[in-house]
This record gives sequence, structure tokens and C-alpha cells, in this order.
Amino acid sequence: MRNTLLKQTAFLIVVTLVYLTFELGFNGRLLDVVGGTATIDDVHHIEVYGRTLSGIAAALFVLQWLMGKRTKRGNGSPGFGTIGIACLVTIVVVYFAIKTFVDVLVTTRDAEFRRIAANTILLQRSLVEGRLQLDGLTGNDMVFAKPQGKAFLALFPVLAVSVDRLDEKTRAVKATLVREAVRREIGGAKGYYDSYRDAMKQVHDNWSQYAAIIRDSDPGLQAEQKRAWNDYCSRLSRRGWQPETVPGYARGRVSASVRRDLPALPANWRPSDILSFYNAVAVKYRQAAARKVQSVDVGGETIPPGLSYEAFVARPGVQKELRKSLGLPAGVTVLPSYTSNEAFGQLFDAFSDEQARAQLSKYDASPADFEDGGKYAKEGIDATRAAIVPAVALFFSLLGAIAHFSKLLFLSAKCVMLARAGQDGVLSRRASRTSLAVLLCAMIGVWSILSMASNDITRSDLFGQMMSWARTGASGGRILTNIAHVVVVGQGYGYPLNEAIRQDILQGLNYGYHPSAQ
Repeated sequence: MRNTLLKQTAFLIVVTLVYLTFELGFNGRLLDVVGGTATIDDVHHIEVYGRTLSGIAAALFVLQWLMGKRTKRGNGSPGFGTIGIACLVTIVVVYFAIKTFVDVLVTTRDAEFRRIAANTILLQRSLVEGRLQLDGLTGNDMVFAKPQGKAFLALFPVLAVSVDRLDEKTRAVKATLVREAVRREIGGAKGYYDSYRDAMKQVHDNWSQYAAIIRDSDPGLQAEQKRAWNDYCSRLSRRGWQPETVPGYARGRVSASVRRDLPALPANWRPSDILSFYNAVAVKYRQAAARKVQSVDVGGETIPPGLSYEAFVARPGVQKELRKSLGLPAGVTVLPSYTSNEAFGQLFDAFSDEQARAQLSKYDASPADFEDGGKYAKEGIDATRAAIVPAVALFFSLLGAIAHFSKLLFLSAKCVMLARAGQDGVLSRRASRTSLAVLLCAMIGVWSILSMASNDITRSDLFGQMMSWARTGASGGRILTNIAHVVVVGQGYGYPLNEAIRQDILQGLNYGYHPSAQ
């Protein structure tokens, strides 16, 4: 029995170590999500991994409990199949329980929380890069590039309502961030130039049609060329000739007759020269089309016929349509071409400013616009999820790591006790209590140490202000502030180890997060 219990405990130790490896790696990656430029898809992927790992963590306790029952009974009950099903059910139940918990948190946040979440998610990148400073936080500009700073960012959207005059302090940097996001999304000046080139191609096509600019590939022109050549060949056949067999004495007369209908033919044209014949037909066809050109309506303006391409582009109606397709403000003039990067850069700047102005209205909107059915309700819900998921995932990840680290110490202590027990493997009451004490002391001890420790974030005036607000402004505020403190301190100590595990042991497992190039 003792050997069986030793093998079972050793197995549980190995399984727990494997779980801790993936949990700690996930914990490190989670901070990268908070401190990077995660999209809503990145948040969803990392959320799925987090719920799955939490389910596995709970299943490991079920596994230990059922294996202990099986050993004590000694009759093979419950069977391994039953144990496996129970663990699988536990994973599924916990997975969906946490999903429901997060969904309830997201859907029950008020409009003001949604508005602040949208703003704070936008601000995260500038905080990481040191371009935004919050009064009373810390004198270290790059603190948000550190683990404890990133952990604070995970909690920041939840606690940001306590920051005095947050909108006022961040208005200037928000405008810069939105402008940079606009420029980045379109691919910079090069990406915008591609849009400009496509728009100008469409304008040139419209002008070609307006000015009766007919290409050689035009189906109507090709049909007219074939018809004219066939008519010419038909007239020659009445005399028994083909273009290649016109006798020398008749070539001049035939050429003159054809040139009366096609004046563009050269004086020395030969009756068999089909290429020159087609070119002359094209000239006549285009001239006839040009005589039919009339005014056109573009952008609410009637444009008279006969304008050159440059004059056509300069017309107010055409400029209006160009500004609309290129996202430019009123009053900007789009040129047919640009001779330097600096000149085109001014157009790109005008686009960036206009789009940033339009998007900034979302971040300056009133809370009513973020209510259900409001103009920015969906954006507010997405931002709320992006704000809440990392905070919840960090808490459950840290809790799972501490609990299973404590369990690991408990199992190790149990192994030592079993090695000294009798052949029946029954531990004395004192030994059992000692093992359990190791478990409880480890959990309480680690949490207490993290609660009493501090770093540059938790010592800051701003963090103290947020904690003071949370203690007095919410039910269970003291518990929430303690959790926030433990998370910020714990991540500061744990991230280097967690990231080393992810990179070296798990070979860079990304947990569904693929950061974009900065």
C-alpha cells in the first residue's frame, strides 16, 4: 500500500509540475498581451487559453481526490475511466463557469465604465512607450514596460474611474494616438499612396470616357476596324482582286479612293497595308466620338466638354468626389500627380488629421452614447471585454499558480511522510496534519508575503488613491484592493521566471497572441 501511495503521489507531483509549466508560461504571455497592442481577437484567444487552464487546475484537484478514494477503497473503484470523465466534466464546467462570470461582468458594466474602458485601452500603448505620464504614479518613464507596470495596466481600466480629470489629462495624447493608429492602419504614406493611385486611376478612366479617349482594345473600335476592312475587301473582290493582288497600275487609284474615306492614311499607303488601314479607321472613329461629347455631372457639378485631364481633375465636382473617396477634409485640393514625397506628405497629413478628428469623437462621446442601443455600444462592450479579461485572467492564473505550488509542497511533504510510514501506508494523525499545514502555510504565506511586499507601482500616490477609492466605493472593496496589490507585486517577481519557462521550456508557445510589428 505504501508503494502504491508513493507512486500515486509521485504521479500527481509530475502532473502538477506539467500544469505549472503551462500556467506560468501563460501568466507571462498574459502580461505581454496587456503591455502590447492586442486586438479583440487576441483577447478572445488568450481568454480561451486562460479558461482552459483554470479548468485543468480544478480538474487536478478532482483527480487527486478521486485517486485518493480509489486507493483507500482498494477495490478499483472509481475506475480510471470514471476518473477521466470526471476530470473532463470538471474542465468543461469550470471553462463555461468562468466564461459566464466574465460575460456577466462585461454586460453589467454601466455606460460610464464602457466609455472609460474605450479610453484606457487606447491609452495603454502610450503608457507602455512612456509618452503618457499620470500624475502621482512614478518618476520612472518606462515603468509600464516592466512586469509590475503591465500588471497595473491590466487593472487600470477597472480602477481608472478614480483618476481625477482623466479626460483632461489625456486629451492631447489621445489625439496623437488616434492619428498614429489611422496612419498605421492604412499602411503609412505608402499605403495611402496606393489608395490615391487607385482613386486617380478611376478619375482618369472617367475623364477618358468623358473626353472620348478610346483605347485600341475598345470593342467598338475593333468591330469598326473589322467592318471597314471587310467592306474594302468586298469592293476589291468585285474586280477580282484581293489587297495583296491589286495590280501595279491600279494601286494609286485604289489608294486615292480609300483615302477619301480615311484621310489619315499616309500618301504612300499600299493596298495590302492592314496596320495603317486600322490606324486610320481608329482616327476617324475617335474623331466621330469626340464630336458627340457633351457635358457630364460629377459631384453635383455640370462639367462642360473639351477639358484636358488636368482641368477636369481641378473641377470642384471632381475634387469633391476625390476628397470623399480619399477621406480628406473640405478645402483640400488633390493634384493629378505629386513630384516629391514632401508634397504628397501634406495630403497624407490632411487625411490623418481628418480621420483622427472623426474617430476622436468616439473617445470624447458622452456615456449615453455607450449605453445599449447607443452609437458606440458595440465599441464600448468590446473595450470592456478587453479591459476585464486580462484582469480576471491574471487573478485566476496567479491563484492557480499559488494553489498548485502549495499543493506541490504538500505532495512533497506527503512523500517524505509516506517514506517513513509503515507498509500499510497509513499516516499518523500528526503526519497528516503536518502535510496539511504545509499546504495551508504555503498558500497563506505566499499570499501574505505578496500582500506586505511593495514596488514602485504600489508605493505611488496614484495607486494609493485608486486603492482608497476602491475600498470605499465598492462592495468587498478591501478584498479587491488586496487582490490588486498581490497581482501587481506578484507579477513583478514572477514574470522573469514565467517568460523564461515559456521561451526555453515551451519553445515560445504564443497562447494565441501574435503581436503586430511595432
